[in-house]
Amino acid sequence: MEKWLGPDTNFYCKVDQYMYKNGAHLVFSPSDLTTFWESAFASWMDRYVLEYPEAPFKKDDDDEMLKLLQKKGYKHEDRTIARLKAQGLEVVTIETDDYAKSEQLTKIAMQDGAEVIFQARLVNQPFAGYADFLVRVDGPSHLGDYHYEIWDTKLASKVKPYFVIQLCAYAEMIEALQGRRPQFLKVILGNGEAVKLATKDYFYYYKVIKQKFLQFHATFNPENMPHPERSRSYGKWEGEAKAYIEKQDALSQVARINSTQIKRLQEAGIHTMTALAQADTRAIKRIGEESIVRLKEQARIQLESRDSGVPKYEVLPQKEGQGLYLLPQASSFDVFFDIEGFPLAEGGLEYLWGNGYFEQGQLAFKDFWAHNREEEKLAFEQFIDWIYQRWQADPSMHVYHYANYEVAVLRKLMGRYGTREYEVDELLRHEVFVDLYTIVKQSLLVGEPRY
Repeated sequence: MEKWLGPDTNFYCKVDQYMYKNGAHLVFSPSDLTTFWESAFASWMDRYVLEYPEAPFKKDDDDEMLKLLQKKGYKHEDRTIARLKAQGLEVVTIETDDYAKSEQLTKIAMQDGAEVIFQARLVNQPFAGYADFLVRVDGPSHLGDYHYEIWDTKLASKVKPYFVIQLCAYAEMIEALQGRRPQFLKVILGNGEAVKLATKDYFYYYKVIKQKFLQFHATFNPENMPHPERSRSYGKWEGEAKAYIEKQDALSQVARINSTQIKRLQEAGIHTMTALAQADTRAIKRIGEESIVRLKEQARIQLESRDSGVPKYEVLPQKEGQGLYLLPQASSFDVFFDIEGFPLAEGGLEYLWGNGYFEQGQLAFKDFWAHNREEEKLAFEQFIDWIYQRWQADPSMHVYHYANYEVAVLRKLMGRYGTREYEVDELLRHEVFVDLYTIVKQSLLVGEPRY
């Protein structure tokens, strides 16, 4: 059974709004907290455009993948509601866009002892937000002989750290309403698996993040933008972050540089890609000579490629057993292989198997498509059979791919479907598959920030 509290519309799934002002007071959402955890830069940008709405900063547009994720997220919520109702539970939906009214209706539903509350509005200043589900469980609280736990739906196939931060924020909000913190949190993953988490295992880590977040915004300085290269991600500000990094000629642009190397270069007084390209390598401590030479040359060729239109490249000195030495002799049976996968399907779906090859001296293309599990199995079997036959016809042939994804998929599907184990093992054991990414990294210098 399902109840609606508020006007009946077709769309009732709400997401946490980013920080906003209620009069002179700032109101934050759990999403703001996870944004800060990922990126102080993105959190600063959110605050800056709130304080200065005429600022010339522009958030990234929603791409098609994000829109698809949102649609799948709504369907995941619908499936969860259906499962709850199938268990005989009553679901009360809070359906109104009015913050004050949705907060009031949530309190009424909790006081009435609703079994499940969907899209509950929770407030504990300075935080407010919409929880996916409040589920009634036994145990005394200010409400009576029951209290509520937080359930959240996520499309992912495993729990991620930021899920827990969000859930703990909601747990603290609901504690303010019912007088006790829920003992458990639950994440309903995209495959339907329900993961139960003990609140006490994560709550104090959440409190540390929250304290840092509140201190960050209490001392917000519009003149002191955090450098984006210190962030794990940029949230909705990737375009602005990349523009700033390029304008600052930041070291993070250098391909294959890591955060430790950036820190040590800055300690040596090297703060830009140009400075790195011009640096005296002997003056840089705690970075191996080979690594610093590689980074210096990488910075140089990227700078030379910046306005060239086409990235420059150079062939590196080759070592036997590495780089171009790993390229086998060409065969007329060689195949150039790439897979496209759809990660949002449960367990992932490898939907397109593309193969370039030569037929009587002309470039040809062979594809295998899959729209469901049965077709994926068939595509896997047909691909392996085709490759195996070509290898049997010419044992000197090879299958070229870029990075490890393709081989990892073959291993995964061999195990998933319990088929073609012998053929895959033979192909792998005889090193038929050749990873061009490894060869490129070891043999070429390319004027691009990513390989």
